[in-house]
Amino acid sequence: MKFEPGEDIVVDFDGVHVPGEVIRQSNGWVMATVDLDPEIEWTLGARLHRRSTVCVPETRVSHAEQKVE
Repeated sequence: MKFEPGEDIVVDFDGVHVPGEVIRQSNGWVMATVDLDPEIEWTLGARLHRRSTVCVPETRVSHAEQKVE
């Protein structure tokens, strides 16, 4: 799937769907800025902030207008 810089996306973090924005895509990975819900206890580590930059496999990213199941 192709993602463009600035595009709104949804990232799947172990079943939790998080909105974000693409920074870039390369070699099967998407770098994005995501808005994390502070009410969720993240098992990903304390280094994540409310607005974090992450790099995730493109298989865990979908276009924001697509329905996420």
